Amino acid sequence: MKRERLIKNLLLAVIFFIVIRFGIIPMLTGSSLKDYLNTLTAERYTFAENEYAIIVVGSDPEGVAAAVTSARTGLKTLLITEDSDLGGYIKHSMIVDVKPDEGIIEGKNEILNRGFYRELFGSLRVGFTAGDYVESVEKFTSKEKNLNILYNCRLTDVVVEDRILKSIRVNAGGGEMTLSASVFIDATQRGDLLELCGVPFTTGSGDIGLPDTYMPLEFNFLVSGVKWQDMRQIQKTSDFIAEFRDVLMGYQPFNKRTKVETPTFIEQSENQLIIRGIKQWGVNVDDPEDLKQAYEDAMDEAMLLIAYLKTALVPFGECRIEEVPDKLFIPEYRHYEGRYTLTVSDILENRDFTAKIALASSPVDAGKFVGNRLSYVIADPKVYAIPLGCIIPVNLDNVLMPGAKASFRSLAATSAGYIPTRITMGEASGLTAAWSFLSQKTPADILDMTPEEIDGYEDYLKKGGIYLRDISESLVDASTGQPLANSWAYPYIRELAEYGLIAGGSINDFRLDSESSCDVLAILLKNAIAKMSPAAYSFRIGSALEAYETSDRLTGEKAAAMVLDVLGVYYNLGEAFESASGMDLFRKIPEGKLAKSRSITMDVVYCLAVETALALR
Repeated sequence: MKRERLIKNLLLAVIFFIVIRFGIIPMLTGSSLKDYLNTLTAERYTFAENEYAIIVVGSDPEGVAAAVTSARTGLKTLLITEDSDLGGYIKHSMIVDVKPDEGIIEGKNEILNRGFYRELFGSLRVGFTAGDYVESVEKFTSKEKNLNILYNCRLTDVVVEDRILKSIRVNAGGGEMTLSASVFIDATQRGDLLELCGVPFTTGSGDIGLPDTYMPLEFNFLVSGVKWQDMRQIQKTSDFIAEFRDVLMGYQPFNKRTKVETPTFIEQSENQLIIRGIKQWGVNVDDPEDLKQAYEDAMDEAMLLIAYLKTALVPFGECRIEEVPDKLFIPEYRHYEGRYTLTVSDILENRDFTAKIALASSPVDAGKFVGNRLSYVIADPKVYAIPLGCIIPVNLDNVLMPGAKASFRSLAATSAGYIPTRITMGEASGLTAAWSFLSQKTPADILDMTPEEIDGYEDYLKKGGIYLRDISESLVDASTGQPLANSWAYPYIRELAEYGLIAGGSINDFRLDSESSCDVLAILLKNAIAKMSPAAYSFRIGSALEAYETSDRLTGEKAAAMVLDVLGVYYNLGEAFESASGMDLFRKIPEGKLAKSRSITMDVVYCLAVETALALR
């Protein structure tokens, strides 16, 4: 009996150890997950010389996050880059200040970028240098025994069979080689690997008919010779930072495409600072000559700005430009087609997804359509999820594509393409690639798993350091205090938002109950027709609407006349409302919202603009 009890106790002890070691501990921290996965992979898999479990292309931050995360699972990982270091756009464009995305979940502010983002930037002070960043990246990559790096390496060809990328051909050190892997991650800014694989894409705002319209490019530069002692003395008696910004805002750019927008300075050392705020608008990123000219214009503007500061602010009296970026920072270039395309509507609705890989909350910014210093924020969400389908190409099963080039509508990308979110997406890509290899599935297979299996996949991402929560937030319209999606006009707001034709601003005020003037409806009709039904837009329509571009009060009669003129429907003068009342278009408006002589509110304006544009298709 004693012997049986002893054996039973020993068995229980063994089971307890196994549960703790391989069950509970891996659930606690990312480092425990790393140890756990290493026990599975260290001796289980062997690879040929040019064969890897995962290959990451691109050394921008999302690529570094993907490569390091993948290597930490114990799988043989390769990172290839065209550069001679791992500085990426952080170094090339002198980005020296990155802050995590913050969302509101159940009424509380939550940092959404943790894991590798926190590791990478947590030790860097605000105003870090490019050298600080490169040093930090090299510290992380050098620790990973399972990570190999190929510098000065250029992609030349790919082999794809039955939706599976088998291998890539590269030129490294003057020699050609073929590299194979189970999963590939394209972390390049322009999608170099995706392009070779023939993944369809749009450029700029091509999804809404404006392929050559991109977010403005940023130019940061280093200034030395600043008298910090004088600045500190001034700060004792005034708010120098506010004064500095006011002075910069008073500067009038010389080049037409250059704007000095929300200018800031970031201290680098005792007498140096980075000036950030010069932006180049209207640049065709897909045109090398235009890109080159934009860089030269930004350089000229930086010199003119410094000359201005020397006379406008005493501490800058002897300053000079010490260093300029290698390249302009390009926030937006291509948008590749994935298994799911994130829309502005998803963001407006603070939407949750199954098989999500990141949470985000940055504003949706349509400022690229304005071209001046005016803010043009479509909406500022509380929090929303980015699904795995956004980073799986439509025609490839074993490739992932984190970053701003992922499958986002162009305006949705202004939020989802925020740098910290890109890094979290990169980290999730590395973990997903490892999970796919270990489970002998492609990333695309995950999308077809059962809900229980997907829950297990999400738990795995959480253990690896990704911050994920189930969310059920509502975007509240500031004008009514009610969830925006509850408004009868929400379908029209959603449609206009997808095209960047409506702006709730940073406080999400869509002015639903505010009275409108004639010019608001006239201009909105012009833009809605041009973007939603471009083939129908004509000189006749444009001329007809120009007559209504006045600040006169918009009544039911004037709105009806405007719509009938656009549609080319005859009516007797003063009887437009009666002629239009029986039309399907006007029957979409709730009873009591529209009267012949009464003012029209913005919710009705949104409805009329969309329904009129759709009627012309």
